[in-house]
Amino acid sequence: MTPGLESASSSPRFVGRRPQLARLGRAQATVLSRGWQMVCEVVGEPGIGKTRFVHEALARCDSTVPWAVGTCSPDERGVPFHVFRHAFTKAQALRRGVRDGRPTGESWAESVAAVPAAPARASDARRFRTYQLARRLIGLAARDGLVLVLDDLHWADASSTGLIAHLLRYPVPAPLLLVLVYRPRQMAAPMPFGLPDPDKHADAEPTSHDRIELRPLSLAEVALLHPHIDQVELRARYDLTGGNPGYLAVLPSDPTSNSADPIREAQGGRLSDAAVAVLRREWTDLPPVELACLRAGAIVDAPFTADLLAEVAQVPTSLAVEAAWRMARIDLIRRVPGTGRFAFRHPVLRMAVAQDTDPEWQVEACARALDALVDLGAPPADRARYAERLLALPNGRWVDRCVDVLCRAAQEIRRETPDLAIRWLRLALRALRPTAGSTQHRQDVSLALAQITGEAGDLAESRALLQEIVPLFPADPEGRRAEAVALWARVERLLGNYAEAAAISRRELAALPVGAGPTPGYRLATEIGVAGILAGRPVAGLSDGLTGDPGGSGADRAGLLAVRSLAAAHDGALDDARGLLDAGVRIVDSLPDRDVQDHPDCLTALGLSELYLERQADAVRHLDRGLTLVRASHRDDGLCELLLGRTQVAYYAGQLTTAIEFATEAGIVARRIGSRHLLSFALAFEAEATAWRGGLRDDDRAVALARSAVGIATDLATWSGRTAATALATAALLSGDPTTCAELVRSAGGGDSRLSRFQTTLRPMWYELLCAAALAAGEVADAERQARLAMAEADRVGLPGQRGFAESAYGEVLLARGEVPAALLHLETAADLFRAGGMVLRRSLALASLARAAEAADQAVPAARARRRALELAGWCGTERVSLRLARPVGPREVAALTDREWHIARLAATGATSRLIGRQLNISPRTVEAHLTRIYRKAGVASRSGLVAWVARLDDTDR
Repeated sequence: MTPGLESASSSPRFVGRRPQLARLGRAQATVLSRGWQMVCEVVGEPGIGKTRFVHEALARCDSTVPWAVGTCSPDERGVPFHVFRHAFTKAQALRRGVRDGRPTGESWAESVAAVPAAPARASDARRFRTYQLARRLIGLAARDGLVLVLDDLHWADASSTGLIAHLLRYPVPAPLLLVLVYRPRQMAAPMPFGLPDPDKHADAEPTSHDRIELRPLSLAEVALLHPHIDQVELRARYDLTGGNPGYLAVLPSDPTSNSADPIREAQGGRLSDAAVAVLRREWTDLPPVELACLRAGAIVDAPFTADLLAEVAQVPTSLAVEAAWRMARIDLIRRVPGTGRFAFRHPVLRMAVAQDTDPEWQVEACARALDALVDLGAPPADRARYAERLLALPNGRWVDRCVDVLCRAAQEIRRETPDLAIRWLRLALRALRPTAGSTQHRQDVSLALAQITGEAGDLAESRALLQEIVPLFPADPEGRRAEAVALWARVERLLGNYAEAAAISRRELAALPVGAGPTPGYRLATEIGVAGILAGRPVAGLSDGLTGDPGGSGADRAGLLAVRSLAAAHDGALDDARGLLDAGVRIVDSLPDRDVQDHPDCLTALGLSELYLERQADAVRHLDRGLTLVRASHRDDGLCELLLGRTQVAYYAGQLTTAIEFATEAGIVARRIGSRHLLSFALAFEAEATAWRGGLRDDDRAVALARSAVGIATDLATWSGRTAATALATAALLSGDPTTCAELVRSAGGGDSRLSRFQTTLRPMWYELLCAAALAAGEVADAERQARLAMAEADRVGLPGQRGFAESAYGEVLLARGEVPAALLHLETAADLFRAGGMVLRRSLALASLARAAEAADQAVPAARARRRALELAGWCGTERVSLRLARPVGPREVAALTDREWHIARLAATGATSRLIGRQLNISPRTVEAHLTRIYRKAGVASRSGLVAWVARLDDTDR
């Protein structure tokens, strides 16, 4: 037989195909039992193992039945009846039990030679007589049984094809199993009978014909075929070849399937010469135009159009179209469904054609392909692939052209696949050698690389590049240097280097040349403002002249307005803050997403300013828009800040689970981009939400998270430092440590009674926290002082939510002093104000205190109504604090000193439950229960559990 891909491999094993082998065995048994001809087609893709399968089947068949194999060859198509001559020649004599008196190979050859071959112009009668004579000769050979295998019929000559059709129409009256092996896509004409019945079972009894279609091997079968190959490499090979055993066997020992171009021949990955020789038979007789187009397709490798083939092969387009369709008819290439493109039928075939092509021609063709793809507007990945290939060559003929292609392609895909864009820009930067003539080009590429790496979250590399190239940029009226400095300042700010960010922005803003547009000034001023806010020193009245200029980018101008609004809100200038915010919102809401997606900081500033002005719905709208845009463009640099903003909105709204989820994701992103100050924010926000959730283990977790945040932030003067300190203060208070809470709040607030370091619009909230700490410590006078300060600050800012904090604080003080009727008024007002401010968690807590006060005043109906509504809101928020607070009686300062959890444990202990039983009920250890009881004894002023029982019985006179 003619060598095929099976012969090009060295594996002697045969795996799989058991059902198909059984079908061929049943076909032989049927032929012998019926004594009549049966036809069995064995079809499949090239390299699928048809020849190997047939020989394996013959080896397993009845050993008393002879068989003959004839194989077609593309260079013998002019020999009439060649496949039959090949089957019955002396070299291919009938095997196994050929007895005397049978027709031998010589008699077949002589008989056929005695009858003229059926020429193209022969009469139908003469051709019929020829076929009948051949049929009788085959019948004589098969009178005692014969398996006749005709292989590679897609290369059969016209006479052989005609004789096969005749045998199918006029079966041989002898036990002949005619096995026809071919590639269906390469047949000039289909077999006379169609596909088998799809409803026919694989194990059904064969009739006069059967069709066995060989499909690719499974991964498990391939592993059996190549047990010496590593599993990872085997999977890569399997994915490349699709389970085709022939192509799998001829792959190079180190295929490039893990590279960006897995089917490209590179770095020594070559097919064996034997494999290329076998495959070369398919294109060796192609006309010159078709051969040139085939080689051009191997250079292009991805699905290609005929127009592209014409450019690369340097042939007219009309000839390239004809050549493509002719190659498709012989199954060298195939049409990609749904497109006007073609592709090689298999990657290994493309590798073989490329390996068989002159290297110098390949280089020139690759350059032509790059030019053609640029002219045709091909996708960025297609253009960049050829630029990469040309840059890998030793000469530098195409460096400038390839660098331009890579840079343009990187800019086009930076939002969809930033990692690929970064790889292309790094390659372009390496290709540009640092010479005098390439300085400007290298600066441009480095700046683009710094921008995209920063957007992708690699802040360290972005910073290093910017520190290297920004000093080399000259001052220019176009503002390129200023924009590069603004980018540098932003990276420094994201890394927590606020002083550096502000300093370089101020220097550049002062040095802006006359005639520079407003956009660079917007960006520099924005960075100064953001760095000041984060450092704890907001810059008031920042660049009024710039924001008055309507030119430049609308998103840049809106970003500066939002930052100014945030600074004004921090300082308590709420009218200015609202005016600036409204102006920025009008700009952003009028811009399409494509103009906003590169400005995530603008949406973050807008969302935070709206949150602090208690416009939560608008804050959610802008922050969610920003999250959608940065997720779509894979911008980790903007994602973290937007997540933190969304965390704060969810926390103030009482959506504790949502807040924890956003904070957790923000922490993951902050770690990924290497920003410690953003990580501090994320841990602090998660700690606050966890503390208010109030689960059994949430107190300890909240304290641990907050301590980590404080350890990272270090400087309490910064925004992140204040946030971490107040988060730890909240967690400490809710876990029963009011002293630490008060110390942390005062330290973070600047150490004075005015809490001057805190944001003005949030001071009532922090005074309320100090009031709660004072009540927990039993210092009612100090609590009243803090409540009055909260009322004064609330009057100053005029925000309903902050006024709610003040009213709640004063109501709790009155309740602790036993002035229940007065406390009822303040607590009811607080609940209404929290509802107006959208603060659901705080409203539920206010309603819980209102219910306790109403119960103390024997107002059963209002108490029940407030209790029910408080529990409903608590369920929506996901907190257990409300139910624990409702269980507390209105009592003396000793009761106020107990945390909600401690009061719960005290009531359980008062029922006679042991520490082990309490721990089992609360899912905590008995040792933890004993630690709680020790603190409870100290706060209640009792020495034993019996004293605790009496103390609780005296206070808890209601059965709740």
